[in-house]
Amino acid sequence: TMVKCCSAVGCASRCLPNSKLKGLTFHVFPTDENIKRKWVLAMKRLDVNAAGIWEPKKGDVLCSRHFKKTDFDRSAPNIKLKPGVIPSIFDSVSRLQEHSYSVMDSPKKLKHKLDHLISELEDTKKSLQNVLDREKRFQKSLRKTIREFKDECLISQETAKRLEAFCWDWCQESIEQDYIS
Repeated sequence: TMVKCCSAVGCASRCLPNSKLKGLTFHVFPTDENIKRKWVLAMKRLDVNAAGIWEPKKGDVLCSRHFKKTDFDRSAPNIKLKPGVIPSIFDSVSRLQEHSYSVMDSPKKLKHKLDHLISELEDTKKSLQNVLDREKRFQKSLRKTIREFKDECLISQETAKRLEAFCWDWCQESIEQDYIS
């Protein structure tokens, strides 16, 4: 079987045969969802792959170093945590967290994340292209309407020129706005 390691970021505790002798115990995450969530939040461990908070898997453990002495029930032969206690002793996580991805992510996961970002970028490019195409179609239709009005003598040559200039400026501005926003 695999050696269990503590799930806290930067903690090197491993569950070895002599761990108990050293006073090191390992504790699985609570089954109570509410308390489990409190454990996870206390750990401040991020999951870079899910771009969110890390979720423990079945069999993940925290070592006794992350609990206060008063969190333990030492009356039983096996040292247990008192019900409902929350781990509270963690290294300065922010310092360790900055590099967690380099340790946590396999090349396969990084490749998957990169592919995901590339496909998001492609989607964004497509939707930008759609906006620009729509803008062009709108501009063409506006020009056509101005021309028809002019041809039907509904507006003067001068007004037509002004409208076209205005339309051009307005379209340019709105395209720039789209790029900026």
